[in-house]
Amino acid sequence: MPAPTISPEGTVVMPGPGKDRTADDIVKRLTELRNEFTDVTPERRASDEFKAMIEEVKTLDADLTAVLAIERRDQAKVVATQGVGGQREPRGFNAVVESPEFRAWVDRGCPTPPVPPGKSRSENPGLYVETRAGIDEWGATGPSTTFPNQYDSTGAGMLLPVAQPIAPIPRQAKLYLRDLIPKMTTQVPQIPYVRELAPTESELAASAVAEGNTKPSASPNMQGAIAYVTTLATTMTLSKQLFTDSPALVQYVNIRLPYLVKFKEDWEFLQGSGTYPDIEGILNTPGLQTQAALGAGATYYAQSIGMGFADVELADGAPTAVVLNPTNAWAMFTARAAGGSGTFDAGTPFNALPLTVWGVPSYRTRAKPAGSALVADFQRGAIIADREQVNVAIYSERYAEQNLVLLLCEERVGLLVPRPDLFVEVTLS
Repeated sequence: MPAPTISPEGTVVMPGPGKDRTADDIVKRLTELRNEFTDVTPERRASDEFKAMIEEVKTLDADLTAVLAIERRDQAKVVATQGVGGQREPRGFNAVVESPEFRAWVDRGCPTPPVPPGKSRSENPGLYVETRAGIDEWGATGPSTTFPNQYDSTGAGMLLPVAQPIAPIPRQAKLYLRDLIPKMTTQVPQIPYVRELAPTESELAASAVAEGNTKPSASPNMQGAIAYVTTLATTMTLSKQLFTDSPALVQYVNIRLPYLVKFKEDWEFLQGSGTYPDIEGILNTPGLQTQAALGAGATYYAQSIGMGFADVELADGAPTAVVLNPTNAWAMFTARAAGGSGTFDAGTPFNALPLTVWGVPSYRTRAKPAGSALVADFQRGAIIADREQVNVAIYSERYAEQNLVLLLCEERVGLLVPRPDLFVEVTLS
């Protein structure tokens, strides 16, 4: 087996795998050698031929480890599986870390291929690693992390294997936009569609026509638009020890990371600027209707929202939901009735209430800016286009020297708003 060498720069360089053999070729040769070892006599065991065979097995084992790592990278390693129509099936961290392939990799010590002669990690940081500690593009301190990569009592970085940490209860708000808007799948990064602006203006284009007279023509206000599919993603780094020794933490991450992506999705659907890579959110879509406040104070919120319902119906829609910031919603629900009786406009707070507004469900989210409400016919006004649903992946090669694992959660999604007039932003005060 070739020995490590020292480069002119003083870097330890490990021998690389044979480039002319695949994993199948190496496994085939190992099988042949295994058959050669059957019924080996003591005389043959002491021969130079047998010692050469042992050295070949060691070389083949090292080559197989590196070749499998390369093939794992080329096949997207442990990225979520590909589903029907080019859509990735949602896959949690539990499914990844419990897979036989991942556990086998952990049992082998999470190996990373060495740097072949003449190569450097900068050419492919996900594949090669120099063996001299502390020499890398991050500097001696390693990559920065936004999550604790150890859980000892002193914070000094030494893992104390006494037990697994108890993860906190995940903080997450309720998400609603996916429940309100119809969904479709797509395989393209840009989706052309048509908006009809102010459709009621052309409704009187038809008229009664006397015999022999020219029939009138309609001129609908049609406008071409493009919905761009964008990537919403976040990453996290954990120590390999935490990741492999702490199933409770893995479960916490399995909930927390996808939620961060989904909350950003709600925010983009509502407030996205439309400047790529941001989605063009509903509140920034041309053609959105607006309704002024009918008075100051929470006692007028319901009245103003009611007039927003009228705007939706005047566009031939049927309001399906009211989206509010929690501050505005609860100011409205807790407003007291006039006259000093002590009752509340929304009814008694001591009974279960549906918390509807004029019989239409209310949805409360921090993704909606305070100061206004969004009322709409969500079923006919917009469409969510899924290119790749929320999925997770695990990467380790780049962070091998620091014993860190990179966790990635992402999705690809777009939003079409073919009827912006079915959305009304109601100013509350």
